[in-house]
Amino acid sequence: MLNRKIGPVTKEIKKLLIPDIEMYDLSNGLKVCEINLGSQEILKIEIVHVAGRSVEDFPLSSRAVSSLLKDGCRNKSSAQIAEEIDFYGSSIKTGSNMDFSYTTFYTLTKHFDNIVPILFDMYYYPTFPEDEIEKFKHLNIQKLKEELNKNDVLTYRRITEEIFGHKHAYGYNSTENDYLNVNKDMILSHYEDYLGTDNCYIFLSGKINDHIRKTISDLFGTVIKNTRKKDFTPATNPVSGKKINLISKNEHQSAIKTGRKLFNKNHPDNVVFYLLNTILGGYFGSRLMTSIREDKGYTYDISSNVDQMLYDGCFYISTEAATEYVEPILEEVYFQMEILKNEKVGAKELIMVKNYLMGTFMNMLDGPMNVSSFAKSMILSGKKPLDFLEFTDEMVEMSPEMILKAAQIYLNKEDMIEVIVSPY
Repeated sequence: MLNRKIGPVTKEIKKLLIPDIEMYDLSNGLKVCEINLGSQEILKIEIVHVAGRSVEDFPLSSRAVSSLLKDGCRNKSSAQIAEEIDFYGSSIKTGSNMDFSYTTFYTLTKHFDNIVPILFDMYYYPTFPEDEIEKFKHLNIQKLKEELNKNDVLTYRRITEEIFGHKHAYGYNSTENDYLNVNKDMILSHYEDYLGTDNCYIFLSGKINDHIRKTISDLFGTVIKNTRKKDFTPATNPVSGKKINLISKNEHQSAIKTGRKLFNKNHPDNVVFYLLNTILGGYFGSRLMTSIREDKGYTYDISSNVDQMLYDGCFYISTEAATEYVEPILEEVYFQMEILKNEKVGAKELIMVKNYLMGTFMNMLDGPMNVSSFAKSMILSGKKPLDFLEFTDEMVEMSPEMILKAAQIYLNKEDMIEVIVSPY
């Protein structure tokens, strides 16, 4: 008879198997990453340009270009593009972030020939119609107003502004006036200057054959469009030890964030801090969750997070709770940080966290679409996919002494910027 009081046997994961990922250049230098895996006749095409906020000459120009690419190209209106994509059962998503703009396209392999010309025309023959620009402005202003009704959003906007600076690409916050100032000249300028073939990557995943490769090469490999180079301006004079209390008429709970400037994925301490952050608040069994949610019941959810961009990064702890629990939560947060600074992580906890992360990595490498997302993350940060094995090897060998040292460097209360947004 099965004894349900005894858990299943666990096995430590020492090594990961990274599927075959092929990288090659088209004749014009455009880089292609191909993951030819899976049994389903499905194809994911992702086009990424190094054309996010970090190269903007005008606020929101990257977001505007990314959004409006699908809203009109030669011989096709926004409605016609949407209708064709829908007719073939495909889907499209465009967007931008701090460093990159992207389009993600899903289609059945049998409809590839009908769909890929639309994708090509979107990128090389966009029209950016005035009426679509006005729709973009109106819709995003409405979304912004909705977002500003959330205290958690207000804390994130303020803490990143303090960490990087209110005029910095990583720190500025979009406003209604920024959207109102978006115009076609600004959009065309960003498109012409920063969406080229020399800063573009195409990620192909799913069932890929020679015909798909040839078509991609014949279309996207025939155009040469060079971009304007723009040096990144690092954030200077980072703020630390600042406490900010804001009053809001939104919601019934207070939102809390406390954090600091950190680094990007290429920093020597990236691996040890990744492990340290997981232990502190990076998964459901973390110390912050165990103490502040499970034991004390102060909040439903609390986490520590690392945002890493191409050139920089930040770390912050985030939660929402009733106003009377704000101070006890912060006291416990800093108490847990002090424990990590003064006591080595126990062997049992460290093994469990490492196994949890290795299991997460295995899921990340399961299936062509997941592998494509993994490869994109590695390649866009300047690494090769196989470099991830070095990351995991280093993590598996990480000792309690290394984690203790990292905590002493990065988890100091006096370095943290504290932002609290409370209701009236």
